Amino acid sequence: MRCRSPWRPERAEQPRAPPPQLFHLIPRYFVNVPSRPLWYTVDQSPVLILGGIPEEKSILLTDTSFKDFFLVELSIDSCWVGSFYCPHPNFTATIYDAIATESILFIRQNQLVYYFTGTYITLHESNRGSGSWVRVLAKECIKKLCPVHFHSNGSEYIMALTTGKNEGYVHFGTITDGRVSFELLPRKQSVCQGIQVVNCSITWAIYMEDHHRLLLLVEIEDPAAGKRFQVVSYDLARGLEFLMILGTESYTNFPMVPKGMSYNPYNHMLFIWGNFLLQSYDNENFIYLLDFPKELSIKYLVNSFRGEMAIVTETEEIWYLLEGSHRVYKLFPSEGWEVYVSLQRMHQSSLHAPNETMVTLFYEDSKLYQLVYLINDQQGRLVKRLVPVEQLLMYQQLGNRYILERQGGHLTLSFSNLCPFTVMRLRDLPNPQIYTRQERYRARPPRVLEASGFHTRNSLAVYQGLVYYLLWLHSKYYKPYADPVHDPTWRWWKNKKQDHHYYFYLASNWQSAGNVHIDMASYEKIYDLKAEHELPERIFLDKGASYRFSIFLSVRGHSFKSEAQSGFSFYLRSRLDLGLVLAHPHCIEAVVWQELLINRNSVLFWVTLSDKKACFDQGISGHHLMKTSMLIKVVGSAGHCFQNTYQGPRMQGNLMVPMFIGCPPGKRLAFDITYTLQYNRQQNKHYFDCVHVDREMPCFLFRDIFYPFFLIQDLVTGDSGSFQGSYVLKVVGGGPTLDTIKEYSEEDIYRYNSPLDKTDSLIWTTRNATTTEDPAFNILSHQSLGIEWLCLENSPCHDTIPHSIFAPEFFFKVLVSNRGVDKSTYCDYQLTFLLHIHGLPLSATRALFILVVSASIFLGLVVLYLIFCLLLPVMMKACNILRWKINNLIASESYYSSTSSSMIFSSASRTRSRIGSRISSRIISKMAEEKTAKPE
Repeated sequence: MRCRSPWRPERAEQPRAPPPQLFHLIPRYFVNVPSRPLWYTVDQSPVLILGGIPEEKSILLTDTSFKDFFLVELSIDSCWVGSFYCPHPNFTATIYDAIATESILFIRQNQLVYYFTGTYITLHESNRGSGSWVRVLAKECIKKLCPVHFHSNGSEYIMALTTGKNEGYVHFGTITDGRVSFELLPRKQSVCQGIQVVNCSITWAIYMEDHHRLLLLVEIEDPAAGKRFQVVSYDLARGLEFLMILGTESYTNFPMVPKGMSYNPYNHMLFIWGNFLLQSYDNENFIYLLDFPKELSIKYLVNSFRGEMAIVTETEEIWYLLEGSHRVYKLFPSEGWEVYVSLQRMHQSSLHAPNETMVTLFYEDSKLYQLVYLINDQQGRLVKRLVPVEQLLMYQQLGNRYILERQGGHLTLSFSNLCPFTVMRLRDLPNPQIYTRQERYRARPPRVLEASGFHTRNSLAVYQGLVYYLLWLHSKYYKPYADPVHDPTWRWWKNKKQDHHYYFYLASNWQSAGNVHIDMASYEKIYDLKAEHELPERIFLDKGASYRFSIFLSVRGHSFKSEAQSGFSFYLRSRLDLGLVLAHPHCIEAVVWQELLINRNSVLFWVTLSDKKACFDQGISGHHLMKTSMLIKVVGSAGHCFQNTYQGPRMQGNLMVPMFIGCPPGKRLAFDITYTLQYNRQQNKHYFDCVHVDREMPCFLFRDIFYPFFLIQDLVTGDSGSFQGSYVLKVVGGGPTLDTIKEYSEEDIYRYNSPLDKTDSLIWTTRNATTTEDPAFNILSHQSLGIEWLCLENSPCHDTIPHSIFAPEFFFKVLVSNRGVDKSTYCDYQLTFLLHIHGLPLSATRALFILVVSASIFLGLVVLYLIFCLLLPVMMKACNILRWKINNLIASESYYSSTSSSMIFSSASRTRSRIGSRISSRIISKMAEEKTAKPE
């Protein structure tokens, strides 16, 4: 092993982006569009990591888009493994492959693979990014990295092709939550053994996530017949299947050398490229595109997945192709390109230089861009610049379609327009949000109460905190109990709306805290976005849903022709033809209705796309969607029709819209607590809440019939309506307190909820007789007769011990699901929520025990009271006698003491004391007689 010192580029200055005012949010589980910037956090600054400037023109950035470009403080071991199984002629620091997913950047240098994990701070969740490049597949010799443009099942994927000891295998990489793992495929035997050849090599690999299989381009070394190629389909569940591609086809005698493949999952179009270009709609039958010269060799393809494709050759030529057509256009080098570059240099554009190298080509927002390395005044920099496809195609059309006609004494230049129409407009487009599923918020910056009016660091910090909190509310809106108002920002301002005028008064008098005023009305969710006379970026269709719009076309001259019918009748027919291509005609259908506008020399086409309810099962919202597409084309318009807009010319006549069949993102099932309380109060004629009231989780009485209601909330459009479908309700956990709730096993769930249970374990029952196909569980709906709580002898809520003088209570963890029982939607709704039930009855044994104990205690207290009442007089008499004796004893003791101490007094004194003693003795004796006579 030989190693080279790490390459350490200088860090570029980081500009500050202006504060955003409008947010476009797509649920994270659907952000699978390949054109995504790779932003990482380095020293709290957003940067884009490229890994280094190549020493040669060999870097290939695939599945990447960029907004700004920075180089960052990163170390690569830059080691080269040279051994018998990993041959390499010499060492180089060139990065041959660079593939970016949403969270990780992979590069291949020599035969080594490294990855770098970015740091994304989303709300209060953060993952630890890489501090340096991490080497993976250390004991393997990797010859190519192949991208997987779309992720699925919550994971991203990448494929690494091996050479040397593991030739004929593919390392299939899975990225989940920033963790990278690789699996060697095929699992049992190599591809060479599977197709029964001795020597073979995998040239390219494609992962078709919809079919869960790999498509491999295999080169076979045959000593007798030479090289030949096969496309091998490897099903991850069943094994190898293969399709043969011969080296020479009947329509050409030139040797075909395939180098790679490209696959569009929206229309199932497969391209095989090399020194030729083949396209197929069914992965079996191929069409040879004659316009691409066989003398060139394709280096890579870039697909926009919106009906356009760019081709880069080994000689850095750029070609252009519209999917659905068979003509290939050369963009660079061309006369149109030279004219365009000359005009840009005349305007002193900073995006062009005499010495430049194209690094890669990519699509972003349906526009083709170049990543170019410019050298100007011996200083190099990376720039992103737009490729003017429409302008180049227009120049080619004008340069090839002009006529010089003599009119009088001079020549006149006239151009022949091949576009079959003059005006094309889209009309009657529905509001886009219900189909694009983009959630939008308006968040304006706070008002600065400064004389200058400029934002300060404090005001920007306040704005950043507001945006952070807005995103936090967005993520926390998925609650089981539905809010009364369908807007996450409502919970933000609900307790401060009454002070709105007070805060406005402070701002009007320049008295706001921190000299910043926040207008509550400037933070809201947008539900009524209007269409902008163009088709949406994507369309989601639920079961039986449809999308309808119209296309207006007009032409110069005569656009109608009459054709004879049977008899003497005639009908008008338009010269304009509109074609629709559906990738899955057995899943969706299109109906086109034509209206002739004779007085306007125009045609109006009404197009309706509908789901046929035939090709998809229920799935979780936004997951496991079926990809398909619709291509609308005016016959004869490909590459010939353009419209001038304020953003420049735009191609017309070809409209390709990706479509997703299944449960759209942003739809959820919620417990309608407001209507449930209202309806239960009306039906049961009363409502008793808990002793300790919780507004977030009200109580329901055990002996009352429970009528639950649920809402279907569309978080994108703001629609919220009662769930009208069928569902299955199961108690999957519970406990007498929130701290003692435990999950039930599958066996327990069956015993506690199934009407077939014979073990006296049911928690609840219903009067409805409808059950699932295996009659294991009851099927409920919004028209059900309600739920009756049982808590039978062997159920967990039976004989709940009360913790106070109040009746026992129990918390049920309830699961509601419509899977398999609701045929009205593709959505697999699952809702888990806690239900608080109080007033549970005691068991007979415990009730009898409590009754006996309570009666015994009561009787004991009564007996003690009676005994106390009867013995009180006797005890009082005894106490009085005892007190009399004590007093008498004290008096006698004091007499003898006074007698012995008064011997020196006179006789008169003795006489008085005798008289006093006699009187006191008489009084005491009289009191004793009265007490003795009183009871009688």
